Amino acid sequence: MRQYLDVKARYPDAIVFFRLGDFYEMFYEDAVYVSRALNLTLTTRDKGKEKEDAVPMCGVPYHAVRGYLNKLTELGHRIALCEQLEDPKVARGIVRRDVVRVVTPGVVLDEESLDPRAPSYVAAVAGDRRQGYGLAFLDVTTGHFRATEASTPEALLDELARAEPRELVLARRDRAGDPARDLSRMPADDEGLAAQIRRAYPRLVQTPVAEDSAFDPGELLAQALGAAFDAAELRARAPMAVAAAGRVLRYARATQPGAALPLGQLEVYRRADYLVIDEQARSHLELTESLLERRRTGTLLEVIDETRSAMGGRLLRRWLLFPLVDVARIRRRQDAVERLVNAHAARDSARQQLGDVADLERLVARAQLGVASPRDLVALGRSLARLPALAAALRAASAGEIGSVAPSEAAGAGGTGDSAGAAAGAAVSGVDLGDLGGDLAGELAERLVQTLRADAPAVTREGGFISPGVSAELDELNTIASGGRDTLGVIEARERERTGVGSLKVKYNSVFGYYIEITRAQLAHAQLPAEYQRKQTVANGERFVTPELAEYEAKILSADERRVALELEIFEGLRREVAAQSARLLDLAGRVAAADVLAGLAEVAHRSGYCRPVVDESGVIELADGRHPVVERLAAAGGFVPNDVRLDGDSEQMLIVTGPNMAGKSTLIRQVAQCVVLAQMGSFVPARRARIGVCDRVFTRVGAGDNLARGETTFLVEMRETAHILRYATPRSLVILDEIGRGTSTYDGVSIAWAVAEHLHDRVRAKTLFATHYHELCALADLHPRVRNVSVAAREWKGDIVFLRKLSPGGASRSFGIEVAKLAGLPPAVVERARTILKTLESDAAGQRGAVPRPAAPAATEMPQLGLFAGGGTAPIVTGVAPEVELGRSGPATDPAAAEVVAALRAIDPDELSPRAAWDLLTGLIKKLTPTPKD
Repeated sequence: MRQYLDVKARYPDAIVFFRLGDFYEMFYEDAVYVSRALNLTLTTRDKGKEKEDAVPMCGVPYHAVRGYLNKLTELGHRIALCEQLEDPKVARGIVRRDVVRVVTPGVVLDEESLDPRAPSYVAAVAGDRRQGYGLAFLDVTTGHFRATEASTPEALLDELARAEPRELVLARRDRAGDPARDLSRMPADDEGLAAQIRRAYPRLVQTPVAEDSAFDPGELLAQALGAAFDAAELRARAPMAVAAAGRVLRYARATQPGAALPLGQLEVYRRADYLVIDEQARSHLELTESLLERRRTGTLLEVIDETRSAMGGRLLRRWLLFPLVDVARIRRRQDAVERLVNAHAARDSARQQLGDVADLERLVARAQLGVASPRDLVALGRSLARLPALAAALRAASAGEIGSVAPSEAAGAGGTGDSAGAAAGAAVSGVDLGDLGGDLAGELAERLVQTLRADAPAVTREGGFISPGVSAELDELNTIASGGRDTLGVIEARERERTGVGSLKVKYNSVFGYYIEITRAQLAHAQLPAEYQRKQTVANGERFVTPELAEYEAKILSADERRVALELEIFEGLRREVAAQSARLLDLAGRVAAADVLAGLAEVAHRSGYCRPVVDESGVIELADGRHPVVERLAAAGGFVPNDVRLDGDSEQMLIVTGPNMAGKSTLIRQVAQCVVLAQMGSFVPARRARIGVCDRVFTRVGAGDNLARGETTFLVEMRETAHILRYATPRSLVILDEIGRGTSTYDGVSIAWAVAEHLHDRVRAKTLFATHYHELCALADLHPRVRNVSVAAREWKGDIVFLRKLSPGGASRSFGIEVAKLAGLPPAVVERARTILKTLESDAAGQRGAVPRPAAPAATEMPQLGLFAGGGTAPIVTGVAPEVELGRSGPATDPAAAEVVAALRAIDPDELSPRAAWDLLTGLIKKLTPTPKD
């Protein structure tokens, strides 16, 4: 137990899995907790005779440990695996044990626990409001390593959302004002960064770690990344990014004692290098996760993911979440996609080869970490052997027509944010163009294929994974260990002749080893030599052993042990060779992944009829026959209605989109945003023709829903998201708004929607698509020069509504809400009653509007809405400021009935009225204001 306690003292924040023979055991408080969490039997390990001295204990079989580790990491725990470091059979005294790996929510190496098409990041933050913030994230399973800086907590949260880490490392400090103090000591109302992260992402595991004042993150990074990393230059340019990168690297290293981490070059990027997509935009546009089911199904990623490899799928996800803003880089990617679109045969050949390429990144990383199995290296060798054919297919595609960017421009454009070194431009060009380069690691592929058996197992304890011919000694041992059939045949023939028993057989079982068996019928006539020792009597005969067989058995067993040891020695040497070349192989894997992404995007474009958009700095977004990629995929063939959309900061900055429910307003505005994201990631877009002026951010305010965990209502969530848009949008941004203001009263909602639209038009000048049922907003087009009204067409036919889903100029005439309610299955009596009430309200509203002049409304708004605007001048005024003006034609001073109504209205408490009481009250007030006919 002293050995266990020493380990636990070094890893106090982890659950220690202590290897004892064929089990991992837990003791003390770890055992008590794990037994409850995993439903295990809790027993005791008695230290003495007294019951109170019993040590709580539980355990799991070593061969089933994966499942238990998965459950504990999902609960947010860290597990220290303490293994036996020597064979108990030969150890003297207590078997030497130590921690070989720490499994955490963000550092998981088990393939069964990982999504092959998503990264597995552990992240770290550093900094404060004064200095700014740094964020770094590292995928230990691939070596992918990135960092950035953010000036505000909101910007940091946006980048954290895009990275989607499984674990976040924070500094454990107690100094006042530090944003990442020990979470266990943080009060519930603390407004520090850690508290903000916890509120925004409550399911993200946060791990506080002790800070060492002598720790130098730049020195650690320089040591790990080598000469290509300029610590001084990067520290001067991005000090908080360096601090965060050093913190996450130090944490990840501590989880792998004795093993080197796989690391690509640290990529320090600026947020301005990519189209910023915050959490709400990613969610509303359903880029990687559906809004309702929180799954990949029904997302943009699912529609465009035609990659054939897991690493290609991860890179596609990264491109989708980090679209470019550099026009030259976007066009380079488009060139590569276009070549593959036009080269059908080459594309098919490339995709066929990619289908046989395993996950090179994670295989190389497993070798670097020392956990790769023989089967892993077989997969690596086979995959590398496919690369020459893949490179040939890509060269065949490159022989076709090159797109609009000349090769010289593509080669010299470089990349502003994809690497930290001087050679970043060339590396990024290779990735963008899908060029595998000249180094395909052919010699390593040949060595792996020739050394390892094609049917190599996933475990090494029984051998059987080294091919014949690799080692003469191993071949000889294999011959002996396999039973030496020729030798046994010679012995069997000789013994038959000596004993005169023709049916004598030499056999083997695991209990006795090798033995001679003679049937009972032959035994009476047999002449048994003196060295035959009777071993067992069976139903049909007797079994004997001889000194010769015992000696041969010992030789075979010794050979088997030596065979397994020699195979393991050869395999580990091969694994070290792969690990030594990890930087080279990870770079190659990145180029293969890019080729997979580009070929997949070309396949989507060819199969779905996407076009290459013109991407420029014009600020114009124009789609001819644009479609929604996800809805189009789900619709019946030919069932999706395309539409033309144009946004221009100089003339058509804001489109007010009206139309009935279910007509397709939300689909229309989202498809524009999705097309912008696709175009800036380098993809073709679902349209007949497209022009995309590069945007810096995409903002969305779509849908409605409470956030009960944060105590926020639907309307508060809506207003919070709207405030975020108004604070950070720029003239280069694209803003998507759907039904702003619907979470409150009509008066308040229209007022807020109007004010938001004016602010975006007059001050922000962002390109905006504003879908609304407030037809009063159509008046904005008469008052502001860059606002245009468009509507999604629908017609009423014989009492039913027909959705045409075609965009046309002008505002919609009505919302058809009751007709949609009828389609939804409301009882006929309810529908008819709603129509009656609507007629009454429209009639009353029309009468009220007649008393007060209104701003001119577009001709399309023929069917009146409730009168909300009154007044003079050019700006609309929300009624309700002086209700007596609306209610009495001559005002309260000269109309006693109107004065009585105003007094009654002021006296009521709306919260105390039931719907029926409110209706009765309204009917009575209307009667008071209705003149009595004279006789």
